[in-house]
Amino acid sequence: MDKLILLLTIFLVITSASISISSYKVRAEEIDLPYLYDSNIEIQIVYTGIKFPTKMAFLGPNDILVLEKNEGTVKRIVNGVMLSDPLLKLNVSNISERGMLGVAVGDNSIDSTFRSVFLYFTKPEKENTMDDMRNLASNTLYRFDLVNNKLISPKILLVLPFSGNSIHNGGSVLIGPDDNVYLIVGNGEGAFDEYNTKSESQNQKEGINPDGRGGILVMTQDGKPVYKNGLLGRDFPLNLYYGYGIRNSFGIDFDPVSGKIWDTENGGQDNDEINLVEPGFNSGHKQVQGLSTMLEDFTESKLETFDKKGHYSEPEFTWKSSVGLTGIKFLNSDKLGIHYENDLFVGDFHNGNLYHFELDKTRTGLSLTGPLKDRIANENTELESILFGQGFGGITDIKVGPDGYL
Repeated sequence: MDKLILLLTIFLVITSASISISSYKVRAEEIDLPYLYDSNIEIQIVYTGIKFPTKMAFLGPNDILVLEKNEGTVKRIVNGVMLSDPLLKLNVSNISERGMLGVAVGDNSIDSTFRSVFLYFTKPEKENTMDDMRNLASNTLYRFDLVNNKLISPKILLVLPFSGNSIHNGGSVLIGPDDNVYLIVGNGEGAFDEYNTKSESQNQKEGINPDGRGGILVMTQDGKPVYKNGLLGRDFPLNLYYGYGIRNSFGIDFDPVSGKIWDTENGGQDNDEINLVEPGFNSGHKQVQGLSTMLEDFTESKLETFDKKGHYSEPEFTWKSSVGLTGIKFLNSDKLGIHYENDLFVGDFHNGNLYHFELDKTRTGLSLTGPLKDRIANENTELESILFGQGFGGITDIKVGPDGYL
């Protein structure tokens, strides 16, 4: 088994410890494990053997749901042991970026006999075992009841348009502090030009009406609009949009201090982003990716505003080259040390890097110094001040457990 696959199929928990960073790095490199730059923190393996995990969610202490992208399965790991049978196994379209993509767990404090579990996955048009990029499939959001280690009583909350696209599906699902469901969806572009979408949600003013793709959507746990008149418009599904102009994303989280949303966004060959997302946020794609100051002919007049209800916002940080940003998480505990409490952690898929950011005093931007003060990582050599750890293979998700560890 090669290093990339090994590190894609293990769960890691980052905990406080006293250990020499220099000696730990030697051990880590010798046995192909990731390493951290803080000598007071160590890594522990929780579980190995998962087949291409995409996202995870905690049911309780040492109780984790994990998705297997290509298998279409929801697995449960309790105290480091995986249950013999999956909680759910679905026939998913799994080529390229399709598959079992997102999970979130609701808090059923009124009725303790079940928990609500929200799943976002790619459903093929018809039941088959052969999957081709040109086969029609749709990304769907379901709510299930978790009862006796089974996911039952499925309810469809959202069905996005069928297409032959295989990539830019997005997939992070999150229950917000307001108990509403937040879903980040890519623009649905794929390998075949005839399937590419040109939508107002991608700042194509003469494009089709928004169809649920290319944005951050918000709905109640029953799939209803949260805002009566919508933030951008009253018609469905425009009334679900919290933000738009998003190319593709695998990460979204709430700041535990301010309550504001932050996300990661993938560029093409360059300009991956970290964004602060206010209501009506416009990330700018397809007109701009990365900082607009890097473009010679950019003007905000090119952007769709939905009658001035949408507002373009520059990224808070961007990588000049693509690193494949994925998970983003605020560490809402002091378990790694009080100096990390409520700081932001971000992972990437291409390099296996784990990044750490402090926020500024207003918590509306990142506290950046030195060569990163311009909010652009032009070269890998500029990343030293934000690198928290390396060698993680392909990071696909970051969570904080009920025990407060990362």
